[in-house]
Amino acid sequence: MRTLQAKFERVLLEAPYRLLADRLAQKLADAGVQLRPQELEKLVEHLQSDSGEEFRFRTEQGWEERQLSISLTDEETQEILDRVQVFLGGSLEDLIKSEVEEISHDILRTLHATWKRESGRQERERAGFQKRLMRVWGPAIDRLRMTLTVARELGASHIEDVRDSAPSSPRLLDILFRLHARACQVADEIICLLESGFADGAMARWRTLHEIAAVAFLLQGSGESLAVRYRDHEVVESFRAAKAYRECSNRLGYEPMTDEEYDAVQRARDAAVKKYGRDFGSEYGWAAKVIGKSSPSLRDIEEAAQIDHFRAHYRMASHNVHANPKGVFFKLGLLNESKVLLSGRSNAGLAEPGHSCAISLMHVTVALCVLGPTLDVLVGLRVLGSLTNEVGDLFAQAHEQLLADVGKPAPR
Repeated sequence: MRTLQAKFERVLLEAPYRLLADRLAQKLADAGVQLRPQELEKLVEHLQSDSGEEFRFRTEQGWEERQLSISLTDEETQEILDRVQVFLGGSLEDLIKSEVEEISHDILRTLHATWKRESGRQERERAGFQKRLMRVWGPAIDRLRMTLTVARELGASHIEDVRDSAPSSPRLLDILFRLHARACQVADEIICLLESGFADGAMARWRTLHEIAAVAFLLQGSGESLAVRYRDHEVVESFRAAKAYRECSNRLGYEPMTDEEYDAVQRARDAAVKKYGRDFGSEYGWAAKVIGKSSPSLRDIEEAAQIDHFRAHYRMASHNVHANPKGVFFKLGLLNESKVLLSGRSNAGLAEPGHSCAISLMHVTVALCVLGPTLDVLVGLRVLGSLTNEVGDLFAQAHEQLLADVGKPAPR
């Protein structure tokens, strides 16, 4: 990828000498001597060398008897200097643009021509890496997938039972079921990231799973009225999204939102705020009344849901969501502080996101299943709790094994 920069630097260095060589070649041509292309290149090299030696460009018989006198006048010298300034001021920019275009096309053609072979090589590397990763982490990841399967089946069977019994909180049940489905999807994403060796990415996705758990617990503990507020708050978020879209659609080249569309979204938002009060218009305004703050935060929701003891984990997960310094210098995928920059997969750091995923998935499942619990549900939750503990033990064992494999003592 440094081809263009090297060529650019060479052109800059050669420019004055090439202009001088061109002028000398023109004078030789006027005297009846036409320089060949390779001879012109040799003349440029000779001028750059500044060796003070004679320049010889023809060795054919008879040429040693030819005598030519070539000189430059002050006007011609000044002309060359002026041409150098013109080149640096305007022609150089055109040259850079043309070279960038030409070289980028060459590189792209090469990429297309060689990618099949390169893709195969990378695929073999990925397969080998995953095989080594699963040798250590396979049992833990497999148990996490078992936990997800149980959570899915438990949630699906419970929702069918409760719906058939005409629940007293239909909106709450519907929202908790939707949150549970989303939690299962996020957990599946986390497992995919773990299997591929992306511990930091898995922890970042756990952040979402934890947020779902906090919201689910708060809704479950507050009842139908808060669930209605939560559902109605969608118009507030739609208005925030419409406002952001209007601000950036023009620069993105997107079709702008019409005044009629925007006004309709704003009217819906204003109506909801009028119904529930000004606090309803904040980011978590649906929870303002229950929490007792005009503009509650996620931390307030965590505390109300009584899972704020995961705040430190949440902060750690946030490092890989935001572009803060901690996220740049700290990586779960590195076993210790080092100068190594992690730009891809790693077989380290999977224990924290793996165990956290099982815990938060259990939280969301509990929040759903405590609505109208049956004996089957209680047994299922007990099984899910046991699996969650097993997941934690297996991930801890895998972490210990990895430390042992690399010759590092396990932290006490």
